[in-house]
Amino acid sequence: MRVEKKLLFPTLIILIVFFSGIFGYMTIEGWNFLDSIYMTIITLSTVGYGEVRNIGPAGRIFTILLILFGVSIIAYIVGLVAETLVESEIRSIFGRKKLS
Repeated sequence: MRVEKKLLFPTLIILIVFFSGIFGYMTIEGWNFLDSIYMTIITLSTVGYGEVRNIGPAGRIFTILLILFGVSIIAYIVGLVAETLVESEIRSIFGRKKLS
């Protein structure tokens, strides 16, 4: 399977999680776009600078779900990329041996 096809679905999912994070903070906490995108990025990247503003109980639950979904999807994508690279390397090694 081509790399693009393997990574298309997980990439779409992470984009959905990313934009859901922005929309969620704007809706639940009433934050502006810049604060929402900043909070989403520091949450998904697990940097952990802290909250941009105080977060209520609904916002905390939303952040927990965002962390769980986002980090899981990012880990899955990293695994797919590693698998693709290793698979490609193995194919090139076996391909060389056949030519010898």
